[in-house]
Amino acid sequence: MNATRIAMSEQDDETLGLDGAAKMLRLGLEAMKELVDKGAVPAVRLNQKHTVILREDLIDFLRLEGRRQAAERKKSTIGNQPAANSPESGPTRRAGKSRRTKLPDLRAYEQAGHQS
Repeated sequence: MNATRIAMSEQDDETLGLDGAAKMLRLGLEAMKELVDKGAVPAVRLNQKHTVILREDLIDFLRLEGRRQAAERKKSTIGNQPAANSPESGPTRRAGKSRRTKLPDLRAYEQAGHQS
C-alpha cells in the first residue's frame, strides 16, 4: 500500500495546475493564464475549471526563454562595444563654446555699491 502512495505522489509531481505552475515560475495567476492562452506554455484544458501542465514543459519553457533572453542581452551588449580593431577614442568634446576655466572677476561688482 505504501508503494502505491509513493507512485501516486510521484505522478502528481509530474503535473501542475495553474496555481502550482504560477508558483513554480514565480508569477501571478493571471500572468500564468496569459502564457497558457498565448501558447507559450503547453497545457491541457480538461474542462472550464481545470488546466493541467507538465512540470517538464515548464522547465523547457524556462530553459528556452532563458536562452532567448541571454542571447538578446548578449546581442545588445556587443552592439554597444567598440570593435576590437578600432582605435581607442578618448572623451569627446562638444564643438562650439568651450567651458569656462577661469572664474569671473567680481571686484567691479563689489565696488559698484555692494559694499558692506
